[in-house]
Amino acid sequence: MVTEETEEFRIGPDTRAVSDMRRAVHRMCCDAKLSADVCDTAVLLTSETLTNAIVHGGTAAHLVVRTSSDGVRVEVTDGSRLPPVDTPAETDATHGRGVGLIDALATRWGVRRHPPGKTVWFEIAPESRPRRVA
Repeated sequence: MVTEETEEFRIGPDTRAVSDMRRAVHRMCCDAKLSADVCDTAVLLTSETLTNAIVHGGTAAHLVVRTSSDGVRVEVTDGSRLPPVDTPAETDATHGRGVGLIDALATRWGVRRHPPGKTVWFEIAPESRPRRVA
């Protein structure tokens, strides 16, 4: 039997909350006894997805994190209907890598549009290959 833990967070339109959410995801992954690689990847992608939602969505965000021994699923909802954009980043750029990282590192990911915005989600499963789902 797989035990699942789910936590939800409301985040104001301020990127300072992102570090607290990284710690929460890390704690949940550790509690689920996921590998360090899965935990680190989940923390990184949560940071990227949540920061993008706050910066580019310009609204508060809603974060849902589900963990189990099967992996982790993260959903970030914001109030913007604009889809995430994978933009080419310069080698030394400090911004513009979020969607590319999600695409490269998540097992599956996608976007659900709904009034008044969208939800970007990703999953990371132990021992799996990344792939995108529309």
